[in-house]
Amino acid sequence: MNMNCSDTSRLRSLLTQLLQELGKANSTSGPMEEDDNDDAYLYILLIMIFYGCLAGGLILAYTRSRKQESKNDPYHLYIEREWNKKKNMPNIVVYEQRGSIESEHLL
Repeated sequence: MNMNCSDTSRLRSLLTQLLQELGKANSTSGPMEEDDNDDAYLYILLIMIFYGCLAGGLILAYTRSRKQESKNDPYHLYIEREWNKKKNMPNIVVYEQRGSIESEHLL
């Protein structure tokens, strides 16, 4: 069998024969099954729900822990009392004694 493809009629017949063979092979294999990927969206949905619940739980735990720091906490009462003492104290200006006349000239 000579495989000279310069003859157009022979090339055309080979290509049509190949096309027919490929058509038969595709029809006998049957339709592709798509059942393998049907549960992919469900898996993604479950993962998103899991991470959503995890993030929601962390946010809820953080906000509850911040609420537990109430105004009646002894540390907060101490800080408030000390700050109020400093705010209510009159400003006492202490004048330092100057050492000598020479130091006054330097200033």
